[in-house]
Parts: sequence; structure tokens; C-alpha cells
Amino acid sequence: MNYKKWVFPEVDKTMVAEIADDCNHDPLVVFIALARGLEDPYEIEQFFEKELDFSDPYELSGMSEAVDRINMAIEEKEKILVFGDYDCDGVTATALLTSYLKKREADVDYFVPDRENDGYGISVKAVEKAHEDGVTLIITVDNGINAVAEVERANELGVDVVVTDHHLLQDALPNAVAVVDPHIDEECDWIFSDLCGVGVAFKLVCALEGRPPEEVIYEYADLVALGTIADIVPLVSENRAIVSVGLGLINRRQNLGIKALIEVAGAKFITAGNAAFTLCPRINAAGRMANADIAVKLLMSDNYDDALYYAGCLDRLNAERQQIEQDIFQSACNIIEQNGYDRQRVIVVEGFDWHVGVIGIAASKLVEKYGKPCIVISASGDRSVGSGRSISGFSLFDALTASSETLVKFGGHELAAGLTVKEDDIDLFRKTINQYAASTDVPFQKVKVDCRLKPRALTLDVAKALKSFEPYGAGNPTPLFGVMESQLIGIQPLANGKHIRLKLHRDNTDFGAVMFGVSPDDLPFKVGDVLDLAVTLDVNVYNNTESVSVIVRAVRKSNVDEAETEKQLNSLEKYYSKTADAADAESICPTRDDIAVVFRYLRTHNGVLLAALENDLLQALPIGKITVAVSALCELKLAEISEKKVKLLPFEGKADLDSADILKELKSIKGGDR
Repeated sequence: MNYKKWVFPEVDKTMVAEIADDCNHDPLVVFIALARGLEDPYEIEQFFEKELDFSDPYELSGMSEAVDRINMAIEEKEKILVFGDYDCDGVTATALLTSYLKKREADVDYFVPDRENDGYGISVKAVEKAHEDGVTLIITVDNGINAVAEVERANELGVDVVVTDHHLLQDALPNAVAVVDPHIDEECDWIFSDLCGVGVAFKLVCALEGRPPEEVIYEYADLVALGTIADIVPLVSENRAIVSVGLGLINRRQNLGIKALIEVAGAKFITAGNAAFTLCPRINAAGRMANADIAVKLLMSDNYDDALYYAGCLDRLNAERQQIEQDIFQSACNIIEQNGYDRQRVIVVEGFDWHVGVIGIAASKLVEKYGKPCIVISASGDRSVGSGRSISGFSLFDALTASSETLVKFGGHELAAGLTVKEDDIDLFRKTINQYAASTDVPFQKVKVDCRLKPRALTLDVAKALKSFEPYGAGNPTPLFGVMESQLIGIQPLANGKHIRLKLHRDNTDFGAVMFGVSPDDLPFKVGDVLDLAVTLDVNVYNNTESVSVIVRAVRKSNVDEAETEKQLNSLEKYYSKTADAADAESICPTRDDIAVVFRYLRTHNGVLLAALENDLLQALPIGKITVAVSALCELKLAEISEKKVKLLPFEGKADLDSADILKELKSIKGGDR
């Protein structure tokens, strides 16, 4: 059961009314702002303020030294190398800084490493090659904060390095001419530390220009916005301003490369949301499937025909990436479920020679499917490369740090990280990281509802009022509304069954809501069920007529005992990790009567979705006992699970339920034998 905890805010409605009156905002907008942690009228006004406000780039540590060294290199016609990264953030940062330095008539070139051949970040080999080419200054963008050995080698060769990055520091700072990383200054309240790599590069350009960001932003915001959206940094404060201005430039097609990319993607008006699903993946596809140099050339194009050529290449690479990603995801699911990795707190799954450019996306999809931190490893030769994604509240970076003795190297953030591990050490790494996870709390994924609404409030006017929150993204998601205890009265397939439209009823009001990517056969609910829905609202325009679209983002059966469900799932997890005690075993061990309930259900609903079985029986039995009962029936060959469905198998005679290993072990634990 991929359980998600629904979280509702506690908001003082009296305060909502007062602030809405004082600030002249819609009360619902104020409610959501307060629910998201904005504490007073001033903070709310600042959030919705359209006037740009950036901190001084020179307040970042190392900025003065960086500017002085770069300006000297420009004046002395030294050979400069911009060393980037192969993802969208690194590509946009490389294009931005290289373009700027070319405008300054610097002797500059760039290098973006190949993901498979070079790996992430600056390397000793790359430093030595730069020295051979006559480079005397390397400027890193979106990497370098942990390049201690690499910078030391550059110093030995007489090559200066300026590091600009936004990743977390693992140990000591590299001995570079300058290191600019907002995380170094996190303790300074006036420093905005959530910039991505291209955001830091933008601040460097502003300092080099000697002009405030509020002026320079209109020249580069399209590039900075794409990197900011792609890197999933919080869209608040300076990032919110960057993306707001950047979307305007993107929709004016100021950059020829972005214009061409929009054309091949078949997009029209670009928002932060569709940029994340149309433009950014195509830029990322270059570094994932080939070489990111294609994407840099696209973004630096000054000829539209060239730009269209590069954009077409990225479009084809993205299509190839999507197919490979789906294949890896499906293979990973099969391996996970065959080996019981989904029962562990952190899922670590490996496959032979999986495409390293795609494993990070596969990890994200696995997190969504299983609701747990996931690390996907491409096993190839002695050293294997992995990419992980986590859930809010569990730092993958901390978990890797605690498991570092089993790894060759690693790096990343709380929610995303990369690693290299010896193939022979993968099992040890899996065991070690799960031992760490067992010693700390791994929270459930959350559905953060901004506000409960009744069906009659799902209107076009409300959808329009929410536009003030745009641009949406990490840290500022599309407002999510809880429509509770609604009866499902109809299920309509859409697009040949690829999606469905639910018809629902509550409070004498009928309403519809769309679920994308779910077919009628995959829906674990039936007509007559009473459901809670978490929905977003959008404005739909068709034939010049506006209407409201209600889109389902999460759904669950109403009136389920959440506390008991969470307790049961925790006990199940402890059982599978062999840390369960007698109380855990007692709570999840079903009686013969409990198993009979499951058996009788299967007799009348044979070949039912496992999720449907769980939903239908949750009122009668807790989830732990349902899960153990199904496992026992499968052990005894009375039932089987295939393609997410449970069905009874033909059998003769009377089954001995007590002979199921899972039941024997639970009874043993109850008796204190383990």
C-alpha cells in the first residue's frame, strides 16, 4: 500500500478576514498564504509584490575575489574556460556565462563533461587538458564546491580556479582563487541561499557588470528561469522574481534557441509548469542521451536555422530518453517486487548497464510509486553509478554520508543525490543505508492540502483568483484543495481509456474531476464509494469560452483511521526489516476469522486489484492484517498476485493456515522467540 499522509493547515479564520480586508486580497488567497507559512500582512504583500528585489551580489562570500580575477583575465587576454555541467541548470549556466564573457571580448571557451565518459564535475584529467590548451583561468558553474583535489592539481599547474556552485559542502573548501556558493552564507539572513547553479552564475554576471540584478535580469532571465525551474529549487523570493521575468522573455521568444525549442515541442504559451515538462526535459536529454554540448550550442545560437537543427536533435533525444526510461522503470519495478526491496525503508535497485542518463528520472518515478526513498544503480564493470531521489523529511545526502564507507564517492542534496559504488559492494551499501534508515524516522509521503472546499466553490472565479500565486514550482506548488466525503457516481473513460473523468456528488451538488494517466481498469474505487479528493483548479479555454478544470492529484477512501493505518504500516516495515517486537506482531497478525474475511472477499471479487481489495476491506480490517492475510494465502498457493491483481487459485481439500511461514514467524515473535 503506497500510503500518503494527508496534512491540513490550521489557520485562524479571523486573521484571514482581517488581512483580506487590509490587503485587498481574496480571502481564499490569504487563507492559502497563511497556510503556507506567511505570517503577517507584510510577508503576504512581499510575496505578491511585483517589484523586483534582489540582494547585492557582492554580499556573497568570494564574489569580490572572483570579479577581480575574471576582470584581470579579460584585460590580459588570458585563456578562460567555463567548466559546466550536463543538466539543464549546468547547461543554462554555461551558456549564460560564456555568452556574457564573449560580449566582453574575452578569450573564452566552455566545456561540459560527458555523463558516461567524464562523470559529474571538474576532474583532474580535465584540469590537465585545460593546462595543455593554454587555459590560465577555469570558472566552474553548477559544480566545484567539493573539488578539493582537482583545484589543488590546477594550483600545481599554475591554473587559477574560480568556483561558482550551489551544492552542499561535504568537507573543506577547495583552495581556489574564489569560491562563490550561497550555502556558505546560509547563516546570513539577508543572503538568499536557494539559488540554483545558473542563479549563482547570474549573480556573478551582475557583479562583473557592476549593475544591480534588477537591471541585468531582463537580459538573461529566460536562461536563468529555465535552469531554476529544472533544478527544482524553491520558487520563492529571488527565484520567484527570476522565473516571473524569465517566463515573459521566453514567451517573447527573445532567445533564438529557446524559440526553436518551443517550436519543435509544439508549445504555445509557456508557464513554469509546462516548461518543466516540455522545454527542460529536452535540454536535459542532451546530457542524458548524448552530449550536453548540443544544448549549449542551441542556447547560444545566433542563427535560427542552426537553432532549429539543434532543437530537432534534442527533441529526438528526448523521445529516445522517454522509451529507455520506461523500460528501466518497468524492469526496476519487477526486480524490486521479486526481491522484496519495496519492503525496505530505502529502496536500492540495480540493473546491468542501465543508461546512467536516465536512472535519476526512473528513481523519481519509483519514489512516486512506492512512497519511499529510492536509489537506482547502473551496474557496469567494477564501478557502478547510482542516482537517488528522496521524500521530504528524509535527507538522502545525510543517509549517503552515513553510508560513505561503502561508496567510492557521492554528492547531492536532501532530495536528490548521485553516487559511485563498486559492484561488489552494492549489497553491503543496501544493507548499510537501510541500517541508517532504521535508526531514524522515515516519514510517509505527504499530500499537503492548502484548504478544504465544498463542490460549489470549484468555480472559474476561484481558479482565476489563484493566478496571483503564479509562477508555481518547488516551494510554491499549485494550490491543492481537499473536497471531502464525495460519493463516486460515475466513471467516464477519456482519450481511449488513457484518462478518466470522475462524476461525484456532495451537498446536493454534482461535479466532475479528471484523473490523468489512470484508466478505468486501474482505478481502485467503484461507483458508490465515498472518497476524499485532493484537486487543483485551472482555467480551460475552448472556442474562446473559459471554464474551470478540476484535476485530481490524490484520492483516498473517506473515514479511514489514519493513525491505525500508519501504526500498521510501521509494524509491517519493522517485520520485514526483522526489527519487529511482540506488540508489532500482535497488531498485524490476522486471526483465522480475519483471513476468512479476505478469502470470502476474493471468492466474490476474484481477479481484483490489490489496491481495490485493500480499499474495500479497510473498514473491516486494518491494513497490516490484510497484507499478512494475502501473503499467507499466496504462500499456501490458495491465491496469487499477478499484474497488481489478486485471484484465488484452484485447490482441493482443507488448507492448514497455521502452516504459512509468515503466520508462524509472527506467532513466534508474539511469543518472544525473536
